[in-house]
Amino acid sequence: QRRVRLHGIAYTVGIISSFALLAAMLYVLRRGGAEIGWGFQLQSPVMVATLAYILFAFGLSLSGILPIGTSLTRVGGSRLLQRTGLSGSFFAGMLATVVATPCTAPFMGASIGYALTQPFVVGLAVFLSLGLGLALPFLVLAFMPGLQRLLPRPGRWMETMKQFLAFPLYGT
Repeated sequence: QRRVRLHGIAYTVGIISSFALLAAMLYVLRRGGAEIGWGFQLQSPVMVATLAYILFAFGLSLSGILPIGTSLTRVGGSRLLQRTGLSGSFFAGMLATVVATPCTAPFMGASIGYALTQPFVVGLAVFLSLGLGLALPFLVLAFMPGLQRLLPRPGRWMETMKQFLAFPLYGT
């Protein structure tokens, strides 16, 4: 049990470290004069059209028509993730941030927009909170393994759900 908890903590630290690094990079770019914000890209018709095509392609992928992202599953086989012990869990947390951020970004938009308009300390606190929010479910399961029995089991329902979720993407 102690070992599982330590791995949960290492995974969480990996995620939070990634968010801290992301915040630092954005603030360095902003200090360097770059116009870093959230949503200003959507004022460009080319960007809006590109995003529309990307979302449509993701919808096709969820429908099973155009497989996208299958090569990303090999990222998990990298040397960093093949490490055993706590460093493997740490780098798995970092990878989780990279993989999950594009999917969770729409939900974090207002928070990131706020963070980027604030002084660094406030913005960093927002980014660290977002990282903790991403890691929290895994961390809770590491400390309370009995909750795992409440999670749904993999099965055919996952394919149905995936195909169902294609339609909101088409609508977007």
